[in-house]
Amino acid sequence: MTKIKLTIEYVGTDFCGWQSQKNGNSVQDAVERALGKYFGCDFVRVYAAGRTDVGVHANGQVAHFVTDKPVNCYKLCLGVNTALSDSVAVTNAEEVCDDFDARFSALSKTYRYRVYVSPTRRPSLDVNHAQVYKPLDVEAMRQAARLLVGTHDFAAFQKTGSNLKGTVRTVNSFDVTDNGDGTIWFTVNGNAFLYNQVRLMCGLLVEVGKGKFRSEDVTAMLNGVKLKFRTMPAKGLTLERVYY
Repeated sequence: MTKIKLTIEYVGTDFCGWQSQKNGNSVQDAVERALGKYFGCDFVRVYAAGRTDVGVHANGQVAHFVTDKPVNCYKLCLGVNTALSDSVAVTNAEEVCDDFDARFSALSKTYRYRVYVSPTRRPSLDVNHAQVYKPLDVEAMRQAARLLVGTHDFAAFQKTGSNLKGTVRTVNSFDVTDNGDGTIWFTVNGNAFLYNQVRLMCGLLVEVGKGKFRSEDVTAMLNGVKLKFRTMPAKGLTLERVYY
């Protein structure tokens, strides 16, 4: 038996998320069907580093599968991609050791949330950016982001519907980058995240950038106080990389 690690890139707009669902077009289903076509069977089960929600993108999702057939990793990428839509592609494949697990071997993940500042809609950015209509105080957002770094109870940064046990997570880094072209990136690395945690953290920082909240409000949320503000839309979020 051979275990293969896949790196997968996708635009989440056309999918109901990563995970296979009975009534939906998931990225997992698309990849499994494409692998099945390549190997001459109905599908090949794949196991991912983690789920991404409906509308969320990935540049570096990682998954693995096991096969008893010989694999040429270069030809695998080319062959599988011919059976995938333009919204998803396997960008790399490599043979890994038997004890590798895409989910449980992962040490951390990096997500990036992208926004653009403009009073009018920018169609070329709308695919993977959220629109903010007025300028943001980037330095205030950077200072607030530093408060989120470390090991905290992120219970207030979790949407209902999560089935994860425990709410303590570790954020290793949280950077706010002004690219000088009207776009701002929120880049966060952590060991794991709660349901909608990244989008809620970025939503809070945007409110700080607008002047509606202050650093004290970030501290309050870390202490369990739930504040009311907009959860940033899924389209701005991308899973950039999984570290092993």
